[in-house]
Amino acid sequence: MAFWLLRETWGAVLSRKKERTETDANISLIDGLARRIETLENRLSTQDVRLQQEVDLRLRAQEEASALRTRIRQLESVLRQLGAVIPETDGVSA
Repeated sequence: MAFWLLRETWGAVLSRKKERTETDANISLIDGLARRIETLENRLSTQDVRLQQEVDLRLRAQEEASALRTRIRQLESVLRQLGAVIPETDGVSA
């Protein structure tokens, strides 16, 4: 009877130790995953900022290009009124 009690107690201790090890491993895994998610969120946030900056720069460049095209057309018109011959740029898009 004492041997059986000792064996059951020892089995319970070993079982508890195994469960504790598995629990610790799961906690470590969850902590690692949480850190990885945080890193990915930070990287995504940084990428969003960069993309927004690029969109803003491209929009500004398009606005400047449009203003320059308008200014060129205006200057060409003035030069034509003064008698200058300026060839048309058919098929060429700026």
